[in-house]
Amino acid sequence: MTRPGLRVVPDGLRALAQRCEELASEVAVTLPTRTALSWQSSEAAATAVSAGTGRVGKILASRMQATASKLTGAANDFEAMDDGGAAALAAVGSSAPAGGYQNVDGDAGGLGLPR
Repeated sequence: MTRPGLRVVPDGLRALAQRCEELASEVAVTLPTRTALSWQSSEAAATAVSAGTGRVGKILASRMQATASKLTGAANDFEAMDDGGAAALAAVGSSAPAGGYQNVDGDAGGLGLPR
């Protein structure tokens, strides 16, 4: 059983990168700082949780932005590879002699198989 080939759509990668950027901006929200009186343990705990949440949001946003950058780079690389392949194929077609190549099949009757 063969596996289906990988199909990459550069525009799809770019759309995913843009979505990662959008989500990163939503995750990296700076929460308002609050000062708590030392005798209010619940307020101090809420302040600590808020600060921790802000740090985690910034870390996640940074990772999402890095992923977006890698997706954009991959889209550009795939597009360049496709363009290079198309140019190479176009060059092969234009470099063949008008009468074609003689005896390139090893005299195997046009089947491309050796005798």
